[in-house]
Amino acid sequence: MKILIVDDEEISRTILLSKMVHMGTCVAVNSAKTALAELDKANSENQPFDVITLDVSMPGVGGQELLEHIRKKEVQNKIPKNDRVKILMITARMNLGTINACIKRGCNGYLTKPVSEVQLIQSLSQMGFEPATEEKTDKESISHSAGVAEIIKRFYSGKIVLPVFPSIVREIEDLLAEKDPCVDDLAKIVEKDLVISGKLIAIVNSSLYKGLDDVNSLKGALVRLGLKHTLGVCSALATRNLFDSENKALKTEMDKLWVHSFAVATLARRLAEEKGFDNLDTIFLMGLVHDIGKMLLMKVFVDMYPDVCISDKDLQVVIHEIHTTFGGVLLKKMHFSKQFIKIAEFHHWEEFEKDTDKELLVVSLANSLAMELGFGFFSKKDENDTPKFDVSDLFELEIGDLCLEIDDEFELDHDKIMEELSGLSSLKVLGLDPENVFSIIEQIHPMIKETSHAF
Repeated sequence: MKILIVDDEEISRTILLSKMVHMGTCVAVNSAKTALAELDKANSENQPFDVITLDVSMPGVGGQELLEHIRKKEVQNKIPKNDRVKILMITARMNLGTINACIKRGCNGYLTKPVSEVQLIQSLSQMGFEPATEEKTDKESISHSAGVAEIIKRFYSGKIVLPVFPSIVREIEDLLAEKDPCVDDLAKIVEKDLVISGKLIAIVNSSLYKGLDDVNSLKGALVRLGLKHTLGVCSALATRNLFDSENKALKTEMDKLWVHSFAVATLARRLAEEKGFDNLDTIFLMGLVHDIGKMLLMKVFVDMYPDVCISDKDLQVVIHEIHTTFGGVLLKKMHFSKQFIKIAEFHHWEEFEKDTDKELLVVSLANSLAMELGFGFFSKKDENDTPKFDVSDLFELEIGDLCLEIDDEFELDHDKIMEELSGLSSLKVLGLDPENVFSIIEQIHPMIKETSHAF
């Protein structure tokens, strides 16, 4: 594999070069002008580059302009699409609008600075390459980045078993799509799944759904929930099974991840209701699966490396840095819609445009709120400070402790949350009033933990 690295910042070039030098023949340059000269030289020698990494922000001709120039020249030279160079855009800011603009100009993927080897392997594998990983003899050193990289490579080669989403959710969706769905028909579907039907009664008696009297029958539970809410609850129960494990250590991590996912789903649905959206239960399911990439990565890692502690903070950092793009590809392979895929991939991004999908906006906002409320797998501070690479040979960065416990004595800090809300692009684009959002989370917060454990 022949690789061209284009970045005006010396440290960024050095990091990328150190991560890619064992993957192929690398050439690193600091400007668009030099990059074009290298491309012309390679083509004249009939040894074209396979991959180019382009920094989005460069003085003079920036990454987007260079991307557009390269693609236009390929069209002029009548190079077939399959034979065109693969281009990865490198960005320092998590700006969805910039990435969408790059995609329209013809990039094949994107990476956020600082770039890690695992991110590179994920992107290159997705584009059809089989990148070599650096050989290491120390077992401890390969247990994290190299271990996750091996999972990525196996995933793209079809050696990882994908999660199976229970068919009951699809059956309920089909019933609700009919002209006159009724509770009796719904009961016939639900009662076929003994696990789900057995838990429905407990869930409708939880604080989130509880009425004046307790419900003690399946039909009574369905009547209280209503047809559409039953779809949401059954989706949650079906998703909850994906977060289960017989491994004690993994189950602990899965339970924490489930509580976070449930909190995001619950908050997203309530925010969507506040905005008057009509696809509330679809948004609820989007919140439930937004971190599905992290779930599968942890499960496979435990299967492949049973002697490594899954709660190790350095391992969790490596998994966290790749779970979004990995989750998007996973949902695609599971035949979820493009909206679900975008949410998995972009829910951590910081800046959104006015035309961003409303579903992505509410899930992203809910994800930020969940972390502020103590329902985050990482604390908010740790997620912002978490490094996405290991460059201990260049300089040291501190990694905060992972927030893996839910604080039973957590109290809402109005001023702190209002300050956080004021900086969220998702809230501004949605046009939500910060005080109304605080009232929503004040109402929902005490219900989330209790109800999440009912599933």
